[in-house]
Amino acid sequence: MTFARYFKLSSYALIASGFVAIAATGTIDLPAVLLFSIVLVSSWWIDTERLRSRTPAWVLNSVALGYFPLYVADYLFVSHSFVTSTVHLIFYMAALKLVTRASDRDYVYLYLISFAELLAASTLTIDITFAVSLAAFLVSAVNTLVLFEMRRSNARARNEGEIQPVVVSERVRGTGYELFSRFPAAPMGWMSLGMTVLILALAVPIFVLMPRVALGVYNRPAGRGQLLSGFSEKVELGEIGTIKESETVVMRVRLNRAAGELPALRWRGVSLEHYDGRSWSRSAGIGRVSAPARGEYYKLEEEIQERALIVEQTFFLEGLSTRAVFAASKPLAVSRSFEPLLRAQSGDLSMLRPLFGKLRYSVISDVTAVDTAALWDSSEGVPDEVRRLYLQVPPLDRRIAELARQVTSGQSHPYRKALALESHLKRQYGYSLELKGSPTAADPLAGFLFDVRKGHCEYFASALAIMLRQIGIPSRLVNGFRMGEYNPLGDSWIVRQYDAHSWVEAYFAPYGWIELDPTPPDPSRSRAPLLKAVADLMDAIDLWWADEIVNYTLWKQMHVLSSARARIADFQRRIRDYSSDLLSQARDRLDPTLLRRFAPAGAAAGLVLAAALAVFGRLSRRWGLRFGPLLRRLFGVKRSRQSAAGFYAEALRLLEIRGFVRSPDQTPLEFALSLGTHPTAGPLLELTRIYNRLRFGLADRGEDWSEAESLLVFLRDSLRAGGMKQDLSP
Repeated sequence: MTFARYFKLSSYALIASGFVAIAATGTIDLPAVLLFSIVLVSSWWIDTERLRSRTPAWVLNSVALGYFPLYVADYLFVSHSFVTSTVHLIFYMAALKLVTRASDRDYVYLYLISFAELLAASTLTIDITFAVSLAAFLVSAVNTLVLFEMRRSNARARNEGEIQPVVVSERVRGTGYELFSRFPAAPMGWMSLGMTVLILALAVPIFVLMPRVALGVYNRPAGRGQLLSGFSEKVELGEIGTIKESETVVMRVRLNRAAGELPALRWRGVSLEHYDGRSWSRSAGIGRVSAPARGEYYKLEEEIQERALIVEQTFFLEGLSTRAVFAASKPLAVSRSFEPLLRAQSGDLSMLRPLFGKLRYSVISDVTAVDTAALWDSSEGVPDEVRRLYLQVPPLDRRIAELARQVTSGQSHPYRKALALESHLKRQYGYSLELKGSPTAADPLAGFLFDVRKGHCEYFASALAIMLRQIGIPSRLVNGFRMGEYNPLGDSWIVRQYDAHSWVEAYFAPYGWIELDPTPPDPSRSRAPLLKAVADLMDAIDLWWADEIVNYTLWKQMHVLSSARARIADFQRRIRDYSSDLLSQARDRLDPTLLRRFAPAGAAAGLVLAAALAVFGRLSRRWGLRFGPLLRRLFGVKRSRQSAAGFYAEALRLLEIRGFVRSPDQTPLEFALSLGTHPTAGPLLELTRIYNRLRFGLADRGEDWSEAESLLVFLRDSLRAGGMKQDLSP
């Protein structure tokens, strides 16, 4: 691959990564994404330099400036969103630059536009798709910027006439200056990847240690909230059509207990008490108050019953268009992840306004099963306010009340009557997403019970709530979500839009509101094991990204640092304990009487050892001179210039013992000649010549080493025969 093609490929990867990042947010309309994709792909084959040279500058300027009226019209009449219309403008400018690029400046503009798209994507989404796009952008950016500097440096040097061209667009032969006629693309790519990994590795400690400013809410500042199919704060009956279920993820829930330890939970959203014959809604007179804050939580209950089954739920909500705060009944406390928390008289929890963004919060609930034996067998003890709001029944088909009395005729206890109605609806009616009622029917509930006999959860819950009221049991309809599907990889429950559900809460003294669900089991949604495993893995990664990266708050940072300090302190403590144990074991095994008995012998042995070491040190100097060459031959010491210096140093030590000391101003040869006619002069002179030849880089003859060893032996014998230093003067 040539340098020019590799540079173009890397630049396109950088431009495409920014585009993919903003397209993956799902907030940009499909036509804009398709149009820019076509321009991006087709511009690869267009001769942009030729097109630019043949197009007058005033035409290009007019085309660029002419979009601004369209930009205003887009904002006012089409998208009605500043973010969306601005992204359309960015796409337009990028497409114009792609088809008319002709210089390095054009590439710089495209790089900046890609970076702007990445920044825009960061304000529209924070899920794992943005992390993947960011990683691709970083790798391509590092690679492209290095290549861009190489390209600019080469062009500048070529224009100044300093060197021949070293970057060519195609393979050429003959001059020898075309260094990059075949560019090493693979090594360059691996180098860029390594540089990116190194940058990220250096950034991780900064991310961990930098003070956090988030308080647990990771909102999406721009974009529209997700409309929830199946979940609503108002229920309409009598419509015709087919409910289309969606697999879109609504929330993920992580529990502090295993599913086997808990009953089947539901995520309660809103309760509806007013029924007008066709729809359920909230009464206008029910107000909301702010829940009191206690530390990091809003406290909802002052007391907890003994042996309560407490479960903590951590919710990871997508951007939803609802104020409802979901929780398992009965909530005791909610984390302060938003301000304020509103609580209605019905127990519904809500925010002040929809956040239209992702949200993380925790709820502590008491999910202890109701002791049905402790419920009263009469309607006494029901508060008057509960009777007023939750026994209201509009004019209905008389057959509904008759059916309620007929089903419960064999029961006397209010709770057993409720169970009889719940069981009757589950066994005698079918579940269906097809709505076959008539919009003009006088009583859609009667049509469900006596004509269609099939329906979805809203019909079942409405029928049970109304029949309970017909026999004097206060009731209300509740909208929320089923527990969802468990993901073992992420240790969380995935709740999708098709998990939206309606059920009933009935009031029984002295406990209060108890859940009842008359809807038959929903048909199972099976998936291939491989597809489920892949989906669970991707969802677990997305949840980890949201919880550990996006929601890395100040509290988590403090927890990480404190855990690190605790581990270091624990490691130091273990080292001290281990050392103490070793010393204790040594003291226990050491007999004090034995120590006193052998103390004199030990002292004597120490003195003998010290004397032996002194004698050995004295003799080793002489023995080393005698046996050193032999040992080197035996153990194969490598011959080198350092070894040559060793031979000569041994000769100097032998002479020093006999009183012949070389002065600092003498060269080795001058010192050898200064010995005159002394018997050692001949051997030392030959040894000096060998030393100079080996030490200063002349040819290494194989016989030099054996000759040097023989000369050392001869020098020692000469010193022994010649005795101490004599007067060498003539």
